[in-house]
Amino acid sequence: MKIEIDKDQLLKAVNIADSVINIKNVNSILSNCLFNVSKDSVEIVSTDNEIGLKTTIDSVSDGNISFTTNGKILSQVLKELPKGSVILDIDDSYSISIRSKSKEIKGNLKLVGTSKGDFPDINFEMNDNLIEIDQVLLKDMIRKVIFAASTDTVKPVFNGLFFVFEENNKMAAVASDSRRLSYINTKVSSTLDFKGGLIIPLKTINEVYKLLSSGSCKLGLMENQCFFKIGNTDIISRVIDGQFPNYKQVMPKDFISFSVLDTKKFTESLKRVMILTKEPTYKIILNFTKDQLVMESKLQDIGETQEIIDIEYSGNDISLGINSQYLMDSIKEIDSISFKISITGNMSPVTITPENSADYVSVIMPIQIKQAD
Repeated sequence: MKIEIDKDQLLKAVNIADSVINIKNVNSILSNCLFNVSKDSVEIVSTDNEIGLKTTIDSVSDGNISFTTNGKILSQVLKELPKGSVILDIDDSYSISIRSKSKEIKGNLKLVGTSKGDFPDINFEMNDNLIEIDQVLLKDMIRKVIFAASTDTVKPVFNGLFFVFEENNKMAAVASDSRRLSYINTKVSSTLDFKGGLIIPLKTINEVYKLLSSGSCKLGLMENQCFFKIGNTDIISRVIDGQFPNYKQVMPKDFISFSVLDTKKFTESLKRVMILTKEPTYKIILNFTKDQLVMESKLQDIGETQEIIDIEYSGNDISLGINSQYLMDSIKEIDSISFKISITGNMSPVTITPENSADYVSVIMPIQIKQAD
C-alpha cells in the first residue's frame, strides 16, 4: 500500500493529533496515532481515553488501510525531510517505509507500525445540539479567563472552564481557583441546552485554543461529552462531573469605592513593585487616597519599594493586601486603555473591569494585612 502526501500537511496533522497523547500511558496502542487511509484522504486519530481527536488531510493512495504508529517519531522524521511530497509504503506486517520524492535525498527510513487492533472506536458523530461560533471570538473568551482556572486536582470542578448560556443569547465563560475568578460573556447567534452549564477540562480547552484561528467553528453537547469541529479537525471530550459554584454570587454588586486607572501606566508600576515579592502570595499593599494610589512591597533582609500613581478615586481611604501576580494576570487581559478597580472592603473581593464595560470581570480575594506590613 502506497500513500503520497504533502510533507508539511502531514507533519502539521501528526503534531495536532499527537498533542493529546499522554506520554505516561502504559497502554502501548494509545501511545500511537491511528491512520485511516482511503483513496483520497487520511484520517489521523488519537486519544488519551478522555479526549478523542480526528484530523483529516488530502492524499493519494492505491487502496484503503488502517494502521497505527508512534506520532512523535514520525513527526521527527518528517521535520528533517525537504518540502514536497513524501511516499509512505506500508507492507503486510505494517512496517512503514518513508521516503521523500525530492531528488536531493536518496535515503529510506522504516518505522514499526501495527494493525488497528485494540485501538478504541471513537464516535465523532454529533447530534443536532450544536451551534456555530466565530473562532476569534471563542479564542478571545478562552484567553481572558483561563489563567484563573486551577491546576490543583483536589477540586475537579475548578480544573476547567465553565460555559453557560445566559439571557439575551449570551454565552459566558468562567474560571476560578477559589481565590480568584474571571468571567466574560458575549452574544451568540443561537444557544444550546447546556442544562445549567458544563465544565470543559483544561486539557481539552488548551487543545481547542491551539486550533482556533479564523472563520467559524462548531460547538456541541451530547450526554456527558462536548464536541468541537474546527476546520478539518474534530475533538470530542468528556466534561467534568460536578457543580460549578454560583459565580454570580461571587461577583460583588455594591461597592464602597472605585478608581479608574491607566492600564499601561499601572502595569509598568506593578511590574516594578512585583520585583520585591515572592511566591506563593506575591503580596503587595495598595493604599488608596483621594487622588493617589501608593503601591508597596517588602522582602525582609532584601529591600522594599514604593510606587505612587495619580488617580481618579471615589471613596474613603483604604489599604488592601493583594496577590500581585493575580492582579497582573487580570490586567494584562484588558484591551482598553483604562480599567476600573472597585472595592467592597479591605477583606472583601476586589473587582476589575475594563472602563465602561461589564462583559469582562475579574474578582480577586484580598490578603490580610498584618501589623508588620
